[in-house]
Amino acid sequence: MKTIKLLIAILFATGLTNSRAQDTWIRKADFGGEGNYGAVGFSIGSKGYVGTGSTGTVRKDFWEYDAVNNIWAQKADFGGAARYGASGFSIGGKGYIGTGYNNATSTYFNDFWEYDSVTNNWTKKADVGGQIPRWLCAAFSIGSKGYIGTGVSASGALNDFWEYDPSTDKWTRKADLPGGARSNAVGFSINNKGYIGTGQYFSLYKDFWEYEPATNVWTRKADFSGTARINAVGFSINGFGYLGTGTDRYTDFKDFWEYNPLTDSWNQGANYGGTPQSSAIGFSIDKKGYLGVGNFGTEFWQYTPASGCIAPSNLRVPVITDTTALLKWTSLDDLVSNFKIRYHIVGSSTIIKRHTKDNRYHILLFNLLPNTTYEWQIRSNCLEDTSVWVTGPNFTTTSSAGFSSSIASVNSSKAQGNVSMQIMPNPNKGNFTLQMQLSAKAASATLSLYNSLGVKVWQQDAGILSGSVSKNIALENRLSAGVYVLMIQQGDTRLMQKVVVTK
Repeated sequence: MKTIKLLIAILFATGLTNSRAQDTWIRKADFGGEGNYGAVGFSIGSKGYVGTGSTGTVRKDFWEYDAVNNIWAQKADFGGAARYGASGFSIGGKGYIGTGYNNATSTYFNDFWEYDSVTNNWTKKADVGGQIPRWLCAAFSIGSKGYIGTGVSASGALNDFWEYDPSTDKWTRKADLPGGARSNAVGFSINNKGYIGTGQYFSLYKDFWEYEPATNVWTRKADFSGTARINAVGFSINGFGYLGTGTDRYTDFKDFWEYNPLTDSWNQGANYGGTPQSSAIGFSIDKKGYLGVGNFGTEFWQYTPASGCIAPSNLRVPVITDTTALLKWTSLDDLVSNFKIRYHIVGSSTIIKRHTKDNRYHILLFNLLPNTTYEWQIRSNCLEDTSVWVTGPNFTTTSSAGFSSSIASVNSSKAQGNVSMQIMPNPNKGNFTLQMQLSAKAASATLSLYNSLGVKVWQQDAGILSGSVSKNIALENRLSAGVYVLMIQQGDTRLMQKVVVTK
């Protein structure tokens, strides 16, 4: 028995160890300006932008990269003074650059500028929060807000952290980075959370931190799996973070790593396609990443991840009866076409597969055995690929005393008012009355009947219904003796109840 269970566990876990499709690097048109280091890069729509930096002489030229046509075009020079080691991000179709250092004049900056890609103009905005000129900061944007923090000033390294609201042109101090003062760190955001990691202050770091704007709380996550470093590049693509290149002060790197926030784990990908880089720029456009223009180089590369399809998260089983279970999850990928589910009884080698007809985030499993524990997994099916399998929590069906007359309500959105159903008589010979209490808001309803194998044996369009409704169902000549499940679906609300047919 132990051998059988081990084999089942190995087979069921296969989806979690699927071999990755190869991620790839493709060289694109070289940067249009002179090769430099310490520049700023960000993207707006389908365009990338690179500016400032140093070639030994600090710069303020600014360039646009057209990812569709693989063309560089010079734009209006950055509005502030020449500098390198500045920080930037984009919010709502506008680009932002601030902070930095000019070694020729020994000047630290805290000014902040907005770039309008439509008018090709720069506008000075409120100075970066804290009024402390600095450079080598970490920065990212989340939704309609931008964030800049850490870095080094004339007095030393910093760990303060600031939020910028372009609608009010104001900075608000947020919780300091708990990992301590540092410079040369990496910052990027994944969906609605920010991340900062690596960097230096006397020694090099590889710790990695997650910022939750809603609660203003930092949480330490799994350390970066590569070598501790500074001047690395980071960006996000479709729910995953990417971090690579950089230096340990002696050696420049070209290794490249993927961070999965759902599993809090790092996976090493294909090495950066160009020469080892430090102080390069990086940004993402759609499902591609772009990296280059570091160490005085002009080479520029496009990165395609192994899989852009995000696995579901927040897996749960909120409703369990003796023979049914409602599985729910969350998806962060708007390109998911449907979800595939597989489940089995713990210890059994029989795996049952189901899939959703669209990208709804729940499914109801029928005809489960009472008082039985099940394992289940789910994956996303996207337009071009699939995600890895992820495992949901085991669930155990309730006991059955011959027949349970309980009702399970399945709602993917909040139902309008109380809903219920009652079958009378039950058991019956296939003829019964269905008493329904539905939403007060009229909507079309469908009745479906499933046999013990989960096969639909009857369906009827019940028309536009609301409130209290009674319907007579006459199926005596169509149903054999057995246990069935009757389902009512009205919009996103579904009610189901077992029907026992005797002859």
